[in-house]
Amino acid sequence: MSAIHLKNENLNDMQLLQRLLDSFSTITKMYVAVTDVNGCTILSSNKGDTDFCQLIKSTPKGLECCHGSYARAGKEAEKWNEPYFFKCHAGLIAWVCPIILNGRHEGNFICGQVLMWQPDKYYIKEIMNATQKLDIDNAALEKAAKKLEIVSAEQMQAAADLLYVVANYFAQSGTSTLDYQHKLRMISSWLWNENYNEKEHLQIHRSEEQDILELENELLREIRLSNQEKARELLKKIAFKFFTHSKGKIEIIKGMCIEFISLLTRFATECGTKFEESIRYSFKNLNELEEADTVEKVILWLLTTGDSYIDLLTTKDADPQETIINNAISFINENYSSPDLSLEKIADHCHISPSYLSRIFKKKMGFSLTEQVNRTRIEEAKRLLQMSDATVNETAAKVGFTDRSYFCKVFKKQVGLSPSDYKNRF
Repeated sequence: MSAIHLKNENLNDMQLLQRLLDSFSTITKMYVAVTDVNGCTILSSNKGDTDFCQLIKSTPKGLECCHGSYARAGKEAEKWNEPYFFKCHAGLIAWVCPIILNGRHEGNFICGQVLMWQPDKYYIKEIMNATQKLDIDNAALEKAAKKLEIVSAEQMQAAADLLYVVANYFAQSGTSTLDYQHKLRMISSWLWNENYNEKEHLQIHRSEEQDILELENELLREIRLSNQEKARELLKKIAFKFFTHSKGKIEIIKGMCIEFISLLTRFATECGTKFEESIRYSFKNLNELEEADTVEKVILWLLTTGDSYIDLLTTKDADPQETIINNAISFINENYSSPDLSLEKIADHCHISPSYLSRIFKKKMGFSLTEQVNRTRIEEAKRLLQMSDATVNETAAKVGFTDRSYFCKVFKKQVGLSPSDYKNRF
């Protein structure tokens, strides 16, 4: 799945689209809707379906047939990029205009649900025959059919021409409504496939919490190294872990998303991003997360916001000093467990003097290189205390501390709790 960028205008797009549909319906006195390429309705005018169509769509089979009619007509319209008139499966006249966004067929405007002549008994019989497999009351269907709007060929052509203008305006306005729906379908399909694949390869492994924590640490490492592609792959893995860990419960996923974005906010600040800029990314489209009413929308929000952070932190102008600092941080991440890790060894790895490394690190990061080593060690210590049975002494040794009391002092200063108290919480 490619990088996803959700625009702020999505709500405005929906409002614009609704106004277009309602205005068209007011002028023509006809029902109009926007569907996706599969014929499923995304939005419709306030003038709803005719009584006849409501009866047809009241059964699963009838609704499926309507979707099929719309989808097939849309494909024909897309071939020529112009209005296409057709008779639906139930015998009514309708027309469709394709919506082409960035050269891609994203959906259709559907209008009609009308007749071109007064229905006589033979036409009513034809309708009954076409719909007999839908298990709908014939008397009610016949009554609704006799109430259908009668429209002349000239009226139909005029309405189709107007709809074509609306469809082109909609496409050229750069609206992302259908693109958003397309992305939601991609998210839904992706989650289903990933879940299926994980069940196929089910095996005993560590807890979800440990997996998530390690994935988050890997993501931060790849961002430091400006590896956008790897960072985005890890972001997708984290999103999927949120989904499985929450068992699809939307409020739990929302909470995990907020915690994760808060982590990225703190990380961005540590990397030298101004606090105001970092917060702006953190709260970007936060109202969309609050209003999200499906798991797919929440996951899409997470991927979009996470992508923004990856772009922010990996596309800055090249700075020789930042390159050195990132190299130093990467070396620390790989060697924090060594008790012999020192300023001299890190500087030697970066091919610069210890004093120069110490000076530029403090200038750029706002804290010393020793603090960076301790932060890295304590973060790993927190993970071990949460996820393993290691004692405080064993944990200290595993993360590179040779002195237990010094480890406890650094841990409490950074976390606010002693290692023992922290472990007891889990």
